[in-house]
Amino acid sequence: MSQNNEKIVWITGGGTGIGAELTKVLVDNEYHVIISGRRVKELNKVKLYSKNRITVFKLDVSSELECKNVIKKIIQRFKKIDIAVLNAAAYNPGNLESVELSRIKEVMNVNLMGQINCLNNILPNMRKRNNGQIVFVSSPAGFRGLPNSGIYGITKSGLTFLAETLRLELSKLKIKIQVIHPGFIKTPMTDKNKFPMPFLMTAKNAALRIYKGLLSSKFEIYFPKRLIIPMKFMSILPYSLYFFLMNKLLKDVVKIPEKITYE
Repeated sequence: MSQNNEKIVWITGGGTGIGAELTKVLVDNEYHVIISGRRVKELNKVKLYSKNRITVFKLDVSSELECKNVIKKIIQRFKKIDIAVLNAAAYNPGNLESVELSRIKEVMNVNLMGQINCLNNILPNMRKRNNGQIVFVSSPAGFRGLPNSGIYGITKSGLTFLAETLRLELSKLKIKIQVIHPGFIKTPMTDKNKFPMPFLMTAKNAALRIYKGLLSSKFEIYFPKRLIIPMKFMSILPYSLYFFLMNKLLKDVVKIPEKITYE
């Protein structure tokens, strides 16, 4: 049981990558962190960093029932969730016609519906307390259509849209909404990529930038600027110019991995 004045952070997809590294950064700054994910073995590895300040709950965010039950247990035990970092994700790059429908549904269910499942169960407690912070880990892959990232990009575009909507709908409450657009981060997920990843960052470096952003009043946390700003510029171009430039820039076709990768 945490102290009443201790900040409680819940991170989905906390077993590897950004989620695992952000957990360590938060623990170092005296937060109590609850991590969730499908792979308990990976979650328990992270817990070794601090047995007193890290709590583990197995969770498949694509299951509405599991989300309801896990969040209920968290609220019963800790009385609150101060910050929810919705980081769980599935990734399956490839041409839309080549990806099996079952894989498409799985990525959609984790990346988009999974976040909504979490959101629907954490918002009531935050509304009741008129306090809280919800952070969506999205991606610049959702800024505009990109070859071989259609499914992933669709879900991340939807996630950013959801964050924008909530920012407006909850503007009169003391519930802070943020969205994160990280560039290429070295994680088990991106290790599957078969294409160049400019300005690749470590998950630890990304976690430090995210932590700094969590303390700010900014809606959007994005990095590195030298990658994200050009992508933002591309996203506002007229379609004819955008397609022309992208056809010039993109030459390689991403090879489809055999399995979906999870964070």
